[in-house]
Order: sequence, then C-alpha cells, then structure tokens
Amino acid sequence: MVAAAGLATAALVSSCSGNEFEAATPSIAETAEPAATTATADEAKDRLFWKPPEGWVGDVMPFSDNGQIHLFYLQDWRDGAPGFHPWHMAATANLTDYSYAGESIPFGEEHEQDLALGTGSVIKAGDTYHAYYTGHNWRFPQEGKPKEAVMHAVSKDLKSWTKAEEDAFYAPDGYEKDDFRDPFVLFNEEKGEYWMLLSARKEGTGGVIALFASKDLSKWEAREPLSVEASSSFFMLECPDVFQMNGKWVLVFSEFSDKKSTHYRISDTLDGPWTKPEQDVFDGRAFYAAKSGALGERRFLFGWVPTRQLEKDYMKWDWAGNMVAHQMALGKDGALGVKVPDEIDRLLSKSAELRATRQLGGATENGDTWELDGTAGTSGMIFAKMPQTAKITGTVRFDGKVAYSGLVVGVGDDPEKAYGIQIEPAKDRIRYDAANGDLLPSTEPDVQVPIDLEPDADYPFTIIIENDVAVFYIGESALTTRIYKMPGQAWGWYSRGGKTTLSKLKLFVPGA
Repeated sequence: MVAAAGLATAALVSSCSGNEFEAATPSIAETAEPAATTATADEAKDRLFWKPPEGWVGDVMPFSDNGQIHLFYLQDWRDGAPGFHPWHMAATANLTDYSYAGESIPFGEEHEQDLALGTGSVIKAGDTYHAYYTGHNWRFPQEGKPKEAVMHAVSKDLKSWTKAEEDAFYAPDGYEKDDFRDPFVLFNEEKGEYWMLLSARKEGTGGVIALFASKDLSKWEAREPLSVEASSSFFMLECPDVFQMNGKWVLVFSEFSDKKSTHYRISDTLDGPWTKPEQDVFDGRAFYAAKSGALGERRFLFGWVPTRQLEKDYMKWDWAGNMVAHQMALGKDGALGVKVPDEIDRLLSKSAELRATRQLGGATENGDTWELDGTAGTSGMIFAKMPQTAKITGTVRFDGKVAYSGLVVGVGDDPEKAYGIQIEPAKDRIRYDAANGDLLPSTEPDVQVPIDLEPDADYPFTIIIENDVAVFYIGESALTTRIYKMPGQAWGWYSRGGKTTLSKLKLFVPGA
C-alpha cells in the first residue's frame, strides 16, 4: 500500500490504505504541533504498540526467520517530500521488546518508478532473501506511464538490499494499469513453483487478487485470479497474505469500500475456491492492512492504528500510526479469531488497586462485582486516572433491554461527553465513538466490529492500554482505537437501557 503524507497532490494515492485514511495536507502539517517522537515523563515507552523513534508505522510486512519476526514496514515521515514510504525494519522475538534497524529499501528519484514504495513481502530462497514491493510514482500517469509496478530487491543478510530493476513488471492486458500492487510471494510445494498474489483490478469487473507464477523468482507468468467468495463488490482486495492454520489455508486481505477492515477467507487447497466464513473480520477500521508472521507454532496479525489530524479525537484519521499485534486463535466451530498475545498478557501481571471514586444512577458494588441498572437512565462507576500502560479484565453480562454498555475514558464532570468502547447487543456489534451518549443511536460508529451477542450470557473481556492506544478483546474479536483523551484521565464502565453485571473486574500494570 502507498499513501502520501504531507502532499495535497499525492493525498489518497494508496496501495493498502484505501481512501478512508486521509493524509495531512501542508496547511494542516504547518499548523499542527509537532508529534512527540520519544516518551515524555508522563508517557510509557511504545512497547506494546511499537513505533519508531521518529515517524510512524504504515503497512507491516512480517517475515519470520531464525526465531524472530522481522517486521518490514512503510516508514511514514510526514515531511512533505516528493518521495515517501521507504521500507524500514524492526525485529522482535517476544512482541514486547523490539530492535529497530532503520531503513532497508530507500525510495527512488523523481524520474524513477519507485518514487514511493508500497507494500510487498519477503521470501528466502537458498542463501538469498528476496523482497517484492510496489513501485509507485504518482506523477507517471501525467506522462502516460503506469502509476504502479511490482519491483524486486535482493539481500544476503536482510540489512543491505540491491534493487533488481530489470525484474520490474507492470499490469498485463486486461488489468487496470494504475492499480497493481502489494505483491505477496510464497512457494507452492505441490506445483513446484513460486506464486505471487497481487492486488489488482480487472478491467470492467472490479477488484481481484491476481495470480502470477515463476520458477526463478525473476520472470512471472500471469494466471487466472483467485476465486474469492463475496468479494465482487470490493474496489480492491489489498495486502493479500496466505498461510496455513488448523489444517486449512487462510487468505487475508484488506478492503476499504465495505467494512474498512482486514477480512479473511479459507480453503482446503491453494487453488481455492476461497470461501467466506460467517464472521470474516478480526477487528475494525483502526486496525488496517494486517499481515501475518509466526513465532514457532503461533501466528500473529500485524496492523497499524492510525493517528488523527492535530492529535484531536474529533479530527479525521491520518494514514499510519503505531503497530498493533493480535495473536491468532481458534474460536467456536473452528472459526479463526484473535486474542491478546501471550507475552503482553504475561507482562501486564501486577495487580493494581481498583476503587470507584464515583457512582452514577443505579450502580451497586459487591466485591469485584458491579450491578449497573440503567433502566431509568445511565448507570455506572468511575475510577481514578487510567495508568499509562494497563490491562483490564472481567466478565460482562447484560439483559435484553440494554441499549449499550461499555468502557468510558477521558471522564470529566459529564461522563456522557466522554469517549467510549460500547457493546451494542441489539445490533450485534462493538463500537468506538467520540459522540455524546444521547447521539449514539443515530450516529454511524466511528469504528465497529460485528460480534454475535446474546442476553444473559457471560462474556469475558480484556482491554490493553498503552498511552493513547486501546484494544478491546471480547469473544474472538478485537476493537482497536486511539483515544487522545484517555491517558491519565478518569475512566469507568456504564450501562444504559437495562441491567449490566460486571464480575471479576481487575486492573493490572506491568510487573517488575
């Protein structure tokens, strides 16, 4: 994926970000206060949701090798330069400690195809590493040339890369020339050849995952696109990724014209067809362009949570932000889901005091259980300021009359004007909003994730907090968001329209 940062003329040129995240124009960049690049005395180090010392994380391209996940990604400088999004790299063996290696593959000159770099993938063959990436020059269409091409670079050590410019190739006949990106390469053992999946658009039909094959990782032959169920209305199927899990092949891709989410399909073979599960998303629009990497037998999804313009909760989302990782898990009936990574769960192990400072409406406490009766209005409890890094766990149960119930953060004198992640049982979804509670029924959610919800059932949940990033895990789903008003402010839980029971409510911070 590619998305320009700081360029009005290049805004929304995208490869895996689509047009839902907006790049900052020069006027906004000039008026915004500089973003903090290192942790202040009041900030936690970006350990759970990593970002580089300067700049932001765009699309992540994991590559597992020698007990580590090497996380290549699009570096977003937001400096207004004509070229943008060089590949940078960080590595981790535990998802809580990252080593930053800086730039891996630079962008090219203004006359070259890769004036901007886009999403791709890395594969090892013999003693050589091969990186395939999108070369994007947003000026080329004005010169009658394709905007995007697939490009190739090689390395012996994952650090120093040499571009193989002679291997670049463009969309063949029958495909749109300017939407041809996000190469993902794997070895098809059954057929004895390398496969490359590409985000593309068939002329006259719409978004497809194009397929190319090669014997030598240099010359590629076009094959028929993958058969992906329930994708005909998608403008693009971006950032494809394929892996095996639980005896099935899994295809992951991102899409910005429907749920603005990362979707998945499953198949018994690489040949497909790729069928849609009942629940085909893991998270919402604020966890985008997710691709997978493995540590041993465990697999993780890596995406990014965007920032907002001017670092204000009511402003538009920007492109790029902090890296977020979910550990993949098997849910009900073998369906795929996500959970808190084991290492992050263990790190947040020190119990912290959880004492309510205020109660609202019909709220009663009995040990670690709260009864919130919102029949006559809003009911809830408010706690002291949110730690910079924290884990909140508990179990929630609600009756059939609850309109919404959930976490509220950034609480001032009027909790209804705070920000929150709500469970909305009647619509089978969780949502994040920066809207007044009275407006929620008539407001389209800022971020939403579908989930099957039944009244009078227990739902364990976990919330992971670091600085202004929050991830709410419930069932086999997650909702990731960024809330600038959250750090150091009061927080709580509330219910409206019915009765909510919170049990086993606990707060944890990092252990020693």
